[in-house]
Amino acid sequence: MQKYFVRHKLSEGDITYLSDSDSEIAISKNVLHIEDPVEIETLEKIFLAQVVHIKPGSIEVEIQEELGERTSDYKPSITIIQSLSNDSKFNYFIEKSIEVGVERIIPIESEYSLKKAKKAIRDTGYWNKLVRDATEQSRNTFPTRIDKPIKIEKLNNYDFSNYIGICLVTENVDTLSLKDTLKTCDIKNPFIIAIGPEKGWSSSDLDFFKSLDFKFISLRGNILRTETTGLVITSILKYLKGEI
Repeated sequence: MQKYFVRHKLSEGDITYLSDSDSEIAISKNVLHIEDPVEIETLEKIFLAQVVHIKPGSIEVEIQEELGERTSDYKPSITIIQSLSNDSKFNYFIEKSIEVGVERIIPIESEYSLKKAKKAIRDTGYWNKLVRDATEQSRNTFPTRIDKPIKIEKLNNYDFSNYIGICLVTENVDTLSLKDTLKTCDIKNPFIIAIGPEKGWSSSDLDFFKSLDFKFISLRGNILRTETTGLVITSILKYLKGEI
């Protein structure tokens, strides 16, 4: 049975469409026909569905039966905590993060962020549109999740147990190289990467991440921009994990 992912919520009796890319591939390879059963997975549940209509460029399916919840213990392989920057840079970061496979983004307001979390909440609708468009283009199995923007201290409400926390710094603090840090880590574990704003982290920001047991690391060579640092680290981790 063919399996497909649909991002929005579904229930029994609903009619929905496969993504444009999935439809194009299924039609070109002639793998689906009217009345064929398919398995549809959403962010929360798995369903049995049936193909009800095929036309050039689209395949329509009807949800027949709920098969159960998606695995609840799933943890994103790579999460980025990104300090809020100006709109163009943050939007670029979102688009490229999806392409390289970042699975979760937590936007935060740190001391030197260029935008307040309260104001950034208005941008979440546009961010979700970027996710939909970039997910369709990159054909990601699991669309990147973007959390509601928060102030840095609200990270205390998150459960970071069993994650490897990495905080990228350019400040004059004790750091390790990324290479040395990864030597002591199980690369199969999920990672959380904290990226600061253009002005860097404040002393209170650094104290906060230290309290969360994040490892401070610095990159050799040129200092990267805030919108590209996370992309470079993610690409390295995805390569080492065998996911890219």
